Amino acid sequence: MNDNLQDIPVRSDGVEPAGLRQTVADRLTSAACALVVGVLFLLIGSVGNASADDPGMRFLLVDGSKFDGTLSAAEESGRLRINSTRFAQPIEISTESLLEARREPLNSGSVVGDGLDTSTNTFAFLLNDGSRFVGNVASWLDGVIALETEDLGRVSFAAQRVVRIVDQASMPHQILALSDARYRFRRETGWSFTEQGMACTVPESTAVAGIDLPDRFRIRIEVDCEGTADFELSLGDRSPGGAGQGGARVDRRGGSISRLPTERFVTRVEWFGESVSLVRSNASVSDAGVFDVTDSPGRLELDLYCDQVTGRLLAYRDGVLQADVSLVDEEPVVRRELTLINRGDPVQLTSFELFHWDGQAPPSQFLPDRFTLFRDGSIVDQVAEEWDADRFRVDGTWHAIDDLARMEFAVATHVTSACDVSLSGGSRVRGQVEGRDPDGAILVRDGTGTVLAVATSRVTRWVGRSEDVTAPPVDASQFQADGVSLWGRLLDGRDVGATFGWRCLSGENDVGISATDGVTIRFASTSDSDAESVPEPGMLELRCGDRLPGQLISIQPNGVRFQSDWCGEVLVALGEVRRIRTGPAVAAGETDAPWLTRLPRRMADSPPTHLLVSPNGDVLRGRLLSMDEDTARIEIRGRTRLINRSSVAEVIWLGPSDEGSTACRYVITTRDGARLGLQTAGFDGRELSGRQTELGNCRVPAAALESLRFGTRDASPGETWDLVPVKEPKTFE
Repeated sequence: MNDNLQDIPVRSDGVEPAGLRQTVADRLTSAACALVVGVLFLLIGSVGNASADDPGMRFLLVDGSKFDGTLSAAEESGRLRINSTRFAQPIEISTESLLEARREPLNSGSVVGDGLDTSTNTFAFLLNDGSRFVGNVASWLDGVIALETEDLGRVSFAAQRVVRIVDQASMPHQILALSDARYRFRRETGWSFTEQGMACTVPESTAVAGIDLPDRFRIRIEVDCEGTADFELSLGDRSPGGAGQGGARVDRRGGSISRLPTERFVTRVEWFGESVSLVRSNASVSDAGVFDVTDSPGRLELDLYCDQVTGRLLAYRDGVLQADVSLVDEEPVVRRELTLINRGDPVQLTSFELFHWDGQAPPSQFLPDRFTLFRDGSIVDQVAEEWDADRFRVDGTWHAIDDLARMEFAVATHVTSACDVSLSGGSRVRGQVEGRDPDGAILVRDGTGTVLAVATSRVTRWVGRSEDVTAPPVDASQFQADGVSLWGRLLDGRDVGATFGWRCLSGENDVGISATDGVTIRFASTSDSDAESVPEPGMLELRCGDRLPGQLISIQPNGVRFQSDWCGEVLVALGEVRRIRTGPAVAAGETDAPWLTRLPRRMADSPPTHLLVSPNGDVLRGRLLSMDEDTARIEIRGRTRLINRSSVAEVIWLGPSDEGSTACRYVITTRDGARLGLQTAGFDGRELSGRQTELGNCRVPAAALESLRFGTRDASPGETWDLVPVKEPKTFE
């Protein structure tokens, strides 16, 4: 969506939003008011809409809603706007209701390696609140660093906040961190989130991280244990065959240890007591590495590097390689999830950071807590004291900027609840939304009170303040379309300049639904609605496929007279009717139709037109002349017969299966199997009203609705009863 009013989707269907009972003058007045209100909404919405050049994003909300749109700033603090072509106005949401907005898939984007590369003089500064600024140092004076960034312009921050400095060329692409992706973990009882991270207090409990792991990745993990550790990290989801195994029991008759092609490898890391093991194995073979961790009792800090294509797993501690295992599957199996299992005393997962990896194993060398790593591999256990445009000073010695690869300051990271915003230039901002600036950028205030202007076009990922997905209430409806699954409630659209309105469960405002094909509203099923939707004994089925519940009054040469609570008493032309059910009946079997639709040669000039079905399934074929509340008159072989009305449970029209016109603008279905295609429609919160071509004005209670679909009827005709002439006999002269 862009800032031009003509490019914003408005109601173009011409539907009058007023109810059908209004007078013409009332409807015109209502339509005019709706138009004015709609224009005002659109003008207001266009101020905050993103430009046409802004990339689309995928939004995930706290209630499980998922939809595509573009991000823009809202006027109020703590809110964002989401623009979608499905709605006439932007949807405003609180950052408390946003789980994540992402521009690109998890395993795409720039993949930068962990090894040393060509220096760029551009560095990533990781700060103690989890934020990161990428750019060139403009100044480093009196403990304040000024950085020129691609994403945010010039930013300044205290040097004492710096945790790490990394040359951008060797900075790995971070996929997610524990602090801003808690909702990705499916947890069993025993796992919970705390201020420190994620804890498990119940043995044999698992937490599965559904994070779409790339083919090659790196994990930085830190775990604390209050007693005897028995903790495992495994690739893949937990299954009866073991986490990541995915196979059944292997039969070893005769003691054979030959490997079967169907055996898949397990990849896991196990921390037990004072040792850690890396295992790559199946039922036949294994490769394992074990190393000691007695120097850090009760705490495990590892950097894991995994190449799923080559079946390789490496573990580093303090920069030193501890274990390297590798076994290749005959056909590489790429796991997209991983599982955490705690079998021992309580553990606390304090850090879990996931990065892309280029597959090149980093050098093995000891890294102290506080150090400067140069590009030639040398290490000094000090950090920068001064920094100029092209050099920096460490331990009294000046070095060229090109020499720096990494610098660790031994400053602890304290991540608090905040929005986490990743930008296209590599920077990450953490803070609270404060509104918008005159240029439409989103204002974010970080933990130090500094306000940064974030342009929406540079946002690649926005993590809100909500921590986990919550189930929507049972009375919520669902808006469905291509790329959209949105929980909320259908509204009268007059106040938002549309035929129908929508209120998202996680939204802060009402929006109009743009009348486009492909939209379906699934209404909630509640106990009250179920009680009101007891199937009626009668059903009128039209050739267009519509079905209306009610009671048959009569069938006469001028049409079918039918009574319904939704449409009142209607008279439908005979040529528009396909079937009428007047009561319960035994369904015809699949083998019955060929016999019932055969047309003998002697009846070709006067074919039967109807089937009368009795409650027990008996069928009478002929030409129905009329039916009233007592008697059905039917012509069979030229003779008129009278049938008691109570003996007729169903009337089926025989003949061509060509449907009448299926064109309509809305299709509703109800819980008792009815379907109506409407030319016009409206909704007042209690009833959905509209006009059906053959039935006229209809009003359906909201409690009876199952779905509302924007667009015409389905083309499939369903069950047909075409007459099929019998074969002509062969003759010989």
